[in-house]
Amino acid sequence: MKRDLFVSFLCLVIIFAIILVQSPLMPSIGAKSDVKYKAGTYRAKGIGRDGEVIVEVTFTSDRIKEVKIIEHHDLLGIADIAIEEIPKKIVEEQSIGVDVVSGATFTSNAILRAVEDCVRQAGGDVDALLKRKTDDTPPKVEVLEYDIVVVGAGAAGTAAALAASEEDVSVLLLEKTAAPMGASVFAGGLFAADSSLQKAAGKVVDKEWLFDRYMEASYGYMNSILVRTIIEESGRTVDWLIENGCKLNLVDAGTGGSFAHVGMPATLHGYAEGGKVAINKLIESFKNNGGQVMFSTPATELIKDSEGNVKGVVAKKEDGTTLEIYAKAVILATGGFGGNEEMMRQVFGDKFTLGEITQNVGDGIRMAWDAGADEYGTDVAHYFWQTFTHDEIETLAGILGYDYFALTDFTFYPHLRVNTLGQRFSDETMASNFAIHGAQLHMQPHQTEYLILDTSVLKQIAEKGYVSVEEHYGQWKGNRQFFMEFNMPTDTDELIKRENTPIDYTPMLEAVLGTGVVFKGETLEELAKNMDVDVNNFIESVKQYNEAAETGVDNMFFAEADRLIPIKEGPYYAVKYVARNLGTLGGVRINEKIEAVDKDGHPIPGLYVAGADAGGMYGKSYVDFEGGTLGFAYTSGRLAGENAAKYVKEKYK
Repeated sequence: MKRDLFVSFLCLVIIFAIILVQSPLMPSIGAKSDVKYKAGTYRAKGIGRDGEVIVEVTFTSDRIKEVKIIEHHDLLGIADIAIEEIPKKIVEEQSIGVDVVSGATFTSNAILRAVEDCVRQAGGDVDALLKRKTDDTPPKVEVLEYDIVVVGAGAAGTAAALAASEEDVSVLLLEKTAAPMGASVFAGGLFAADSSLQKAAGKVVDKEWLFDRYMEASYGYMNSILVRTIIEESGRTVDWLIENGCKLNLVDAGTGGSFAHVGMPATLHGYAEGGKVAINKLIESFKNNGGQVMFSTPATELIKDSEGNVKGVVAKKEDGTTLEIYAKAVILATGGFGGNEEMMRQVFGDKFTLGEITQNVGDGIRMAWDAGADEYGTDVAHYFWQTFTHDEIETLAGILGYDYFALTDFTFYPHLRVNTLGQRFSDETMASNFAIHGAQLHMQPHQTEYLILDTSVLKQIAEKGYVSVEEHYGQWKGNRQFFMEFNMPTDTDELIKRENTPIDYTPMLEAVLGTGVVFKGETLEELAKNMDVDVNNFIESVKQYNEAAETGVDNMFFAEADRLIPIKEGPYYAVKYVARNLGTLGGVRINEKIEAVDKDGHPIPGLYVAGADAGGMYGKSYVDFEGGTLGFAYTSGRLAGENAAKYVKEKYK
């Protein structure tokens, strides 16, 4: 009897132990997988957004012990979160079937592919590690209440949250990514007319001049009252940002590479520490005011009452918990829809380029439309400069490493450009006016251009540097201009040095022949055939361009012909570029108070839309002076926060 009781007790202990081991409530620290490895450290690479991502993985015999990112060249402010989060998740979950980081898809996938390669090297079962871990626990619902909810932690959303938090209201800031990584994080700076920095430097900008630039860019397709309000408030925004910890430097126009802007008024207040540092400092100021922030928490829809009034948002936490957040006012600032292929195709047809910020998929725009807001400005895309396709970057980086980026050096100078028909299509001396040339390039077949180089200019640069072709930065010698763009220094001292340094580009061009990016011909006819463009068109384009350079008169596009660079000595090279889209710049009609309005122009009570979700600042393309987009984002966000707080206090308190 005693023996039977003992056996029964032992069985219960064993069963209980099994239950404990299998329980999802038990800690998994040090958990081992069923996959076996050859213990050791292995290295592999994937191709991220801007080049190679080199990863090192250490295995024990039965688990992934450590994942290290040894080297990468992807944009700081976008890649950082993937660099930090993906290795941690792989080790924690003992899986490579982990979620990519929203907004850093290329970097995330590069890490995952490199780790997959290391798993193979270590003899592991890749298929087993690709299986997703499932969570069978039922979804939870949590109810929260705030005075104001802001959706999106870029420049517009952060400014809105901070401005609202300065009033006697409770504010929640939601961000779908694990940290701020919108366009504002890698932008260079914002415009203003009459900031304290401009006043101190004696460089106040005429507000009529700014207004005229908007009018020229839009041809009337703008909300002139909104534009006038943003210009008027722009200086106050700069000073307010500085007061809240954002360090800014006023810099001369053209110092960031846009030679076409040299001599224009100094509108750009450049990030002194980079966009990532600036946004994080503003968020800290917001939190110091009592504001609450939730990252990795995308908002999915607005909460409306039976009469259709906006009463809050529904969001989802990373653990799957649904949040019902009730609020008296909602501010949407989700960055446009440049990362949404379906919406881009609907608006622009098959001729489009996805925006640089992939997590911006129109969340806020869709929510505002659902609440009855009118559509405005969806057809405005921020085409700016030129680039290579991601597949081309992968190929080039595989051959040259990050040195491939030097192939963009040519784009800053007035070399001949032709389209896929072999036709010259623009004033090459305006190619560094990136917004205008970006739009011109977007309108070409396949959004493609070929930049033509001859051997004589390549020899000249190899012997004397690019300064011998055209000097862009020498005027700032002894008058250093400095700011951070893409979270990297833009420093005229360094740019002067680089422009005066002889560089032999020929070996690099030769190394990537046959990639579909660089082409060569001993004769112009051979080059045209290798480019697969119409030979007659191409020869005629070269002839017309050379005649303009020789005579000093461009009868085709009225360029400053003395700046054109003759094509005269073979062998010849062509570098192919495609249009680059920073994102979209509109979607929801707003008024000068940054309130969303319906088709009759009436405000939707308690709903505000700021930054790239809002329409009305532009016509068809980006405005032609420096800092326009970021300036609108910060100022519209600040005004949205101030006006939302005023609305809440007047109506509810």
